[in-house]
Amino acid sequence: MNMTAVDRTIRVLCAEVRRNDRGVRDWNLRTEEELLHEACVCMFSSQMVFEVAEAAAGQIRDRGLLRASRYKGSGAEYEQCLRAALSEPLAIERDGKVRHIRPRFRNRLASLLATTLTTMRDQGQSLRKILFSAGSAREAREILVKQVWGFGPKQASLFLRRVGYSAQLAVLDTHILDYLRLARGIDPKPSALSRLPSYEQIEAEFQRVAADFGHSVGCVDLAMWVTMRVAKREAIW
Repeated sequence: MNMTAVDRTIRVLCAEVRRNDRGVRDWNLRTEEELLHEACVCMFSSQMVFEVAEAAAGQIRDRGLLRASRYKGSGAEYEQCLRAALSEPLAIERDGKVRHIRPRFRNRLASLLATTLTTMRDQGQSLRKILFSAGSAREAREILVKQVWGFGPKQASLFLRRVGYSAQLAVLDTHILDYLRLARGIDPKPSALSRLPSYEQIEAEFQRVAADFGHSVGCVDLAMWVTMRVAKREAIW
């Protein structure tokens, strides 16, 4: 892969990302239901491609399953409702064509989400309370990893970015790791990134990369994610 061309594309996309970031809603203005929807996108994206994760989360939201009234009762019944919603085909458009697919690991995802919401309910906790109580983005991420089943450091970082809480946490997915390996000779084992201390070590390396580009961590890794994803899809290796 021509890394000079890759870096040039990342720089161009960073400018576009910065323009779009101006329209990101303040997390303080989001309802708990809206925050839960974003959490679903991030949780599901660890098990399926991003477009499918967004569609699956949207289907759960549209069924009203993220309203507090729906998970006040039995956790088992709520999980069954989630499983039913995730079992229906999703309409996914790519390259002008619509495909109908069923999410992978839907039973596991239904269990993770049901456990998260019923546990937070029983503890008098919520995503809004977590975000308000945290003293920093890193503290918020640490709490989310502990409180949200299915969240590792990557998913928690993505959630905090998507809701507009912080743009300084790196979302270290396979596309970002590929860049670090090819451009910087950094080749961490993906399994190590499930542990927060190991994740933060690689994140520190990425923060130096972002500084070289002259943009925020969130701006650079989103631009890098798009660039590397397209390059791999088109087999530009």
